[in-house]
Order: sequence, then C-alpha cells, then structure tokens
Amino acid sequence: MRIARFRTGASSGFGVVLGDGPDQRVARLDHRVPSFEALLADPVTPRPDDPRVPVADLAWEPPIGDHPKVVCVGFNYAAHAAESTRAPEEPARPTLFARFGDSFVGAGTPVVRPAGEDSLDWEGEAALVIGRAGRRIPAAEAWSHVAGVTGVAENSVRDWQLHSTQATAGKNWHRSGAVGPWLTTTDEVGDGPLRVTTRLNGAVVQDDTTDHLTFSFAELVAYVSTFTPLRPGDLIATGTPRGIGLRQDPPRFLRPGDELEVEVSGVGILRHGVVDEPVLAGVGA
Repeated sequence: MRIARFRTGASSGFGVVLGDGPDQRVARLDHRVPSFEALLADPVTPRPDDPRVPVADLAWEPPIGDHPKVVCVGFNYAAHAAESTRAPEEPARPTLFARFGDSFVGAGTPVVRPAGEDSLDWEGEAALVIGRAGRRIPAAEAWSHVAGVTGVAENSVRDWQLHSTQATAGKNWHRSGAVGPWLTTTDEVGDGPLRVTTRLNGAVVQDDTTDHLTFSFAELVAYVSTFTPLRPGDLIATGTPRGIGLRQDPPRFLRPGDELEVEVSGVGILRHGVVDEPVLAGVGA
C-alpha cells in the first residue's frame, strides 16, 4: 500500500495511491479517517465509494506527521564516510542530527537554493516513517513500529553546515529538501536490502544498497527511541551513499534548472527541481 499526503488548490488531504502511469489516482480517505497519523497507525483499505483524485490534479505533500520529529543519520554508509573529512572512524553509535518539518517540500515541488548561497548539495536517502508509537523499542521489534519507507532528498547547504561541528545550520534552510512522493508500507517493501539511487539531470551520482548501512533500520529505531519517544508520522532518514556534490572534482552543487531524482527500490521515485530564493526589495537575504 502506498500512503500519501497531497493538496488540491486550497484543500489538503491524504489517502492511498492506486495504479501507475497516466491513470494513477489517490483514493481519498480524509473524509473517514481522523488524521494522517491515524492512517499510518491503522491503514485502511480504500472502498469503491471513496473519492478518487487524479494525480495530475494534485500536488504532493511530504508524507510525514503534522508536527514530526525528523531525525537524520550522518555517515551511515561506510563509502560515504570514507569520502568525508568529518566522519568518525569505526563509529560505535550513530551520528544524528535533527531537521525541522518545514525544511522539506513534497515531490514535484522545487527546492529552494538560499539567496546568496551556492553550496546546496544533494543527498538521496531511504527514510523510515513511524506508524506505531514507542519508547525504548528493542531492535527485534523495530519493524513493527515502522509504517513504511519513503524517499528523501536530504539536501544540505554545505557552507553553513561547516560553520561548526554541528550540522543544524546547513540542514534546515526553509524548503531546501524534499520527501516523498509517498510511503510504501512495510508489508510491500519487505525486509530485504533496498537500492538507493540519486540522479542529477538523468546521470547517476549516488547508488548503493541498504545492506551496506553501518547501522541497520532496526538498530536506528532502537537507538533513537531510547532517548526520545517515537510517534506516528515521525521520520528517520537513514543516511546517504557516497557521491555528494561536495566531493566531486571540482565540487558540483545544485543550481536553478537542475532536476534531481531519488529512487528507492520498492518505494518509488522522488523528483524535484531547483529554484533560487526570491529576494524582496529592502529585505536582507
């Protein structure tokens, strides 16, 4: 099952994605399910009388909660850690940082390169969307707390990320990253490795599989839930493979007109463009 959030004009909704290609539609469920978080916790099968919204008539929203905890994992692929000068050697515990929910847009909406900055970098990832609340979740039970998997363009403004040893400033520029287009539930994704592939203007720049993660999905859920309760709609971004723009020779960063794709096997393709932040007259960047 593919669960999505979307908007049509001034109306927001959520439901289950049906079909593929030009006839793809979303069975709208917000008329009979109280919240997106409730749908994650207890998925509902669409009925024939549920409204169908053509995908062509909607805009995707990030498939996360209204007030989510967004926890991101750094250096979780050994190959990516090796290309960094900041990664810990043989880490005993995950490297974590947080993002704000409004730093993301949905699939199909361009991300925003901040005014006066030219170091917006790509980071394609698979991410876990929590479906069942929990605290101190054992790794053996972690998968039962995950609603599904989605794609994340966990993009970074590198110059700001390097202002200090903390990544917060470079990771939370408004509308700089993307999530989606939907989450695919765990029963469909399965428990095998997922391939994460990032394409910039059609060319592959990142490609790896989640069996190469230093800390597995289950280990991440267990570790994060030890210090903070997880609830439906929270997101854990599990790390990016090697191949970021900062490590190209010469470095190559995102610029207006670029098209980025993050494909997670068994889930789907997250696509977004890039635009510059408009600068209003008399207002500083």
